[in-house]
Amino acid sequence: MEALLESIVVIFSLQAVLLVLYIPLTYVAYGWIHAPMKRNRVVAAMWQLGLAEAKDWREVTKDGHSLRYFIWPMLGAIGLTMITFALTHPVIAQSNLRAGILEEVIDVFGADDLFPRTVPVGRFLFWGWLGAYLYSFYTIIRRFMDYDLTPNVYVFTANRFLLAFVLGGMVGIALGTFSRMAGLPFDTNLATVSVVAFFIGFFPEQGLNWITATAQKALQQQGGIVRETRLAEIEGMSIWQQGRLKQENIDNVQNLATADIPELIMMTPFTVNQIIDWIDQAILLIHTVSEQLQSLARAGVSRASELLANTADEASLADLVDATGLKASELRVLCRVLQSASNIKIVTYFVWGSSLDEARVAQAALIHPEPIGPHKYADNSKEPDVKLAKAKAS
Repeated sequence: MEALLESIVVIFSLQAVLLVLYIPLTYVAYGWIHAPMKRNRVVAAMWQLGLAEAKDWREVTKDGHSLRYFIWPMLGAIGLTMITFALTHPVIAQSNLRAGILEEVIDVFGADDLFPRTVPVGRFLFWGWLGAYLYSFYTIIRRFMDYDLTPNVYVFTANRFLLAFVLGGMVGIALGTFSRMAGLPFDTNLATVSVVAFFIGFFPEQGLNWITATAQKALQQQGGIVRETRLAEIEGMSIWQQGRLKQENIDNVQNLATADIPELIMMTPFTVNQIIDWIDQAILLIHTVSEQLQSLARAGVSRASELLANTADEASLADLVDATGLKASELRVLCRVLQSASNIKIVTYFVWGSSLDEARVAQAALIHPEPIGPHKYADNSKEPDVKLAKAKAS
């Protein structure tokens, strides 16, 4: 019996190690293969935007893949993956290590004559864990292939396992208990709860939304008023891209319009063209009302740089007035507002510099975006580069 128990423990430990092995392997492979290419992309992007000298940014991005930035997020992802896997494993479920928890106190499925109460609960929690594992594995591999492996992907992985375990447990226990009370057979009940737990593990936000809606309905409360424009309003932005921006704390169009462009370039896989185009749209969205936006869209104007270009002289302004039906004074005020918007200098410099309109190209040459020193993104624990500072001062 002891030999059998030892073999089970060995197999369990081997499974756990193999399941998390991809985490350190992706970090090592990324540093060896993709990190140098990512640095070249960042340097080229900063040169295109005219923000700073390429050699300065190369040093900053070179330090970005240091192990000290990744070690704790990776340990957190490995630890939560293994812990939640262990808590759903039959070896743990059949032991007394989970004695006294909620699913042992509550008769969720009504199968005491077949299994201990914690066993079927552990089984549906395993499916929730499996959903979280598949999504995390897919996300890390995709981020690896997109030259986008940053410490926050491992933090995101750790949070997903924690959310999947807690939210899947709450929803599963509630659904299983209500289904048992409604007379649903044990097998059907367990299968239904397992499928729901899997999808909550894959999309824990849906489980959180369900709990929030249920709580508001039970407490007879209405959701608060949130004044924001969703990222879905931006043309050409997929659901995955919206989720990726939210991982960088850009939750809405207002955040996007004022985002730190160099940081987005360094921390995300998106190209300069994509980022500038999204921010260009966002600036116009947050400074116009829906009626103005619809009128401008009918004239083919959906970006701030386009509106500024089409109001640069009286002839262009008159044409835009005819096409949109808006007043000339209204458009002039809107243009003055856009000219003081955050990021507008960088956006117009980039967009107009590649324009077919020679007047716009000439105007872009007169725009000088404020150089953003790489020291802003460098490690503050390092000594400042005195030689570089003197060179910039001169």
